[in-house]
Amino acid sequence: MKITKVIGTHNKNNSFQNVMVEQDFIPDKIIIQENSQPITFTRKSIVNTSNDPFLLQKGWELIPKDIMGYRLDETVEVTMKRTVDGERAFVDHMEESYICHAYEGRLVFSIDPEERILGLGQHEDGISNYRNCIQHLYQNNMQIPMPVFLSTGGYAVFLDAGCLMVYEEHDNQITIHFDAIDQICYYVIEGDTLEELVKGIRRLTGKAPLLPLWAYGYVQSKERYCSQKELLEIASEFMKREIPVSCLVQDWQTWEEGKWGDKHLDKVRYPDLKQATDRLHGMGIGVMFSVWPNMTQGSIDNREMLEAGKLLADLSTYNAFDEEARDLYWKQCEREIYAGGIDGWWCDSTEPFTPDWNGSEKESAAERFLLAKDSLAKFMDARKANTYALYHAKGIYEHQRKEDMSKRVINLTRSGYPSIQKYGAVLWSGDIMATWEVLRKQIVEGLQMSSSGIPYWTLDIGAFFAGNRKAWMRANGLQEGIQPWFWNGDYDDGVADKGYCELYVRWLQYGTFLPIMRSHGTDTPREPWNFGEAGTVYYDTIVKYIRMRYRLVPYIYSLAYQVYKNDDMLMRQLLFDYPDDQKATEISDQYLFGDFLVCPVTHPVEYGPNNMPVDGVPKRQVYLPKNDIWYDYETGECFQGNQDILADAPVEKMPLYIRGGSILPVNPEGKRNLYQSQKPENITIEIYSGKDGKFTYYVDRGNSYEYQEGEYAAITLNWSDRDRALTVADVEGSYNYPEHWELQLITEDGNRITKQVIYHGEFIRVQM
Repeated sequence: MKITKVIGTHNKNNSFQNVMVEQDFIPDKIIIQENSQPITFTRKSIVNTSNDPFLLQKGWELIPKDIMGYRLDETVEVTMKRTVDGERAFVDHMEESYICHAYEGRLVFSIDPEERILGLGQHEDGISNYRNCIQHLYQNNMQIPMPVFLSTGGYAVFLDAGCLMVYEEHDNQITIHFDAIDQICYYVIEGDTLEELVKGIRRLTGKAPLLPLWAYGYVQSKERYCSQKELLEIASEFMKREIPVSCLVQDWQTWEEGKWGDKHLDKVRYPDLKQATDRLHGMGIGVMFSVWPNMTQGSIDNREMLEAGKLLADLSTYNAFDEEARDLYWKQCEREIYAGGIDGWWCDSTEPFTPDWNGSEKESAAERFLLAKDSLAKFMDARKANTYALYHAKGIYEHQRKEDMSKRVINLTRSGYPSIQKYGAVLWSGDIMATWEVLRKQIVEGLQMSSSGIPYWTLDIGAFFAGNRKAWMRANGLQEGIQPWFWNGDYDDGVADKGYCELYVRWLQYGTFLPIMRSHGTDTPREPWNFGEAGTVYYDTIVKYIRMRYRLVPYIYSLAYQVYKNDDMLMRQLLFDYPDDQKATEISDQYLFGDFLVCPVTHPVEYGPNNMPVDGVPKRQVYLPKNDIWYDYETGECFQGNQDILADAPVEKMPLYIRGGSILPVNPEGKRNLYQSQKPENITIEIYSGKDGKFTYYVDRGNSYEYQEGEYAAITLNWSDRDRALTVADVEGSYNYPEHWELQLITEDGNRITKQVIYHGEFIRVQM
């Protein structure tokens, strides 16, 4: 890997750098230009000794611009309005003021015709290759920009700027438009593989720490649980039905009526949060709690921020860019919510302005960008307008770690930027709508986010908005009105519609193989028992896949350790592993999760909206990449790669394959209390023959940072397919590990060979 830093400036002594790049990072080479000149990036060819050009910077431009903002002034007129996206402050008669002198910028690259371009974060379009398109990079509900693009030509470009941008490519030329910068600054990462490029992004922006173990189980949420009593009732129902669940999420409006965003709880509905969390912890269930950056005028928290001068000019949103404001925000979070025993944060609405989140018609992409630009520039320095969520997450992470090293930080947040991964952040895709088309696009968007260097991404399983106009009116107690453009799902009757139940099941099957498995949404309930009872296909399938998730937690947690240690990826497009398989490189609706080939079903086979039967085929076309053999994970049937198959896909089954040579540590019981720290007594190791394999099984306490000081157990497993032998290396680390192992070899002819092994932490070789 090689990383080159390029600075284009009118003054070479100006070295403005954004928070996204690690302060101690030293690039392999630095190029400083005071005049816009072409730069040809070359490398030693694998084939010969000549320097091969792989990227051409054609030039850049800086256009002088004054950065203006609006002053914090208690005399302005502020009106609080309730919107679908929370209560918002609308401000009139603000005075504009000068912040500093800066520039608009333009940067141009020339690329080869055959390159595929990936990255740029998560958007709404489901674009898998950013050729011949425009992408607007700005924070919004359902959009998380990442200023980095990767090329199959063996390089990535990381744009070190915190402003709004526009990416545009046509005629083999990429143009980046910067809204507000002090200088042009970017990094070119060279690597032999796409995965190496992602490692380069993390090298620039920081490692992703392990999340608490319970976060890799099943997370149940909805909009919203209304009291601690309801939370406990939901938990008891999960226990009664023996459905594993690791976390319940408490959504918004835990405050008293009329005090939006205040972090003092309504004591009528939440009389003793600590008592409730203690009871949930006793059941092995964690609690994630919603907090907002904006606070209604007159509330205690708002008044405290105002008196300290730590609000933005809307007099509602705290200034996360200010270190003292972050200190005060944490103090407000800590005194009742963190002291109440909660385990994770849901930092919602961290754009924190969404001016297009209203109206009956969706504006064009360009118009939405201009709306966001205008709104963000009013309240934030335009040079940092894309980074509010990053600073917000930084404050939560640093303060909790200082407060309590025994509990890992996890922050589910709707917006983000490079470096947010080092603050325990999980990004989710916002308030999406329930349609098959959206499901298909979300598969692509999650993979693009992973390609952008963000390992932890998820979505609302089943989509946030299930229904349309009827659901909107019912949810808001209305008889008429202007329906917002985004409340536009296909299923007004929610779980009473078999069409929605089928879509939800498919979404949950897909969500089982995301870094975080979380169900959430409005206008219809989401707990498993709302989709039927035991013995019915929707209920049974939901429970089956939740239990499958728990069976795979040892494997997923071991993958997560490699994310932390080696900057690996949890999920990848097929072209990462199969760059020489032309067909694989063009597939966007299958992906790799570890060694799993995940093939979500994105069409109905039984019902459409309004319980309308459809004559669907319970199959889906699957491509098995070449140079590997593949096992149907449920049946064990073996297939050769480099072929299309028509896979069985009834509602109760998503096509799922594991490649030969894979080694999977799994929970033999299929369920486990992930919240409470405990030594695992036994483990099952599944081995799939057909190829040599290697895997590191990892275990630690699960909810502290002691693993960073060596309190963990990492055990490297090597499978020799020719010798049919598994070698187990000496344990690394000081944590207790399971001693009783069951080894299961799954062979190409369908046999399953089992052996019992006692492992004492030292090298052993087991013949299968």
